[in-house]
Amino acid sequence: MPQHQDTLQRLLDRAAIEDVITRYFHGIDRCDPGCVRNCFTEDICASYDGREEVKGIEPLMDSMNTFKRHKAGTVRITTHFMGNLNFCSLYENAAETETSAIAFLAMADEMGTILMRSLRYLDQLRRTSDGWRICERVHTLDWSCEMAATFANTLATRRMSR
Repeated sequence: MPQHQDTLQRLLDRAAIEDVITRYFHGIDRCDPGCVRNCFTEDICASYDGREEVKGIEPLMDSMNTFKRHKAGTVRITTHFMGNLNFCSLYENAAETETSAIAFLAMADEMGTILMRSLRYLDQLRRTSDGWRICERVHTLDWSCEMAATFANTLATRRMSR
């Protein structure tokens, strides 16, 4: 394959991988399990915040705290900002990335507590027949803090306004 075709494919792969990671954050913040599920392979191995590793898409989806918090009504809304995305390696059908993110979790308590968290996602991805998907993930918490906030909008309000 000529050099320019290799370069073009590499750029297309980088864009597709960034789209998967961005889609994950979007799905988390919209509380959309289908969108999040679509970011992973069926045989995903993942560890979040030092918890025990889960294997398989169903155990992973069942373990996600954001969905549990929304269902229990303990969180009003989440906002994840994707920061630095580093491609540690990118081959024909496999990639390794490290993504930094800041997450804001607006809790549904009387004080209007905001949890702010600095997160790091160490992902391995592979090309599947459906495109790039995360097949291994280590999610770490670098630091966190809490503060009070004033709310202008909730997830339910945003959904109703569309």
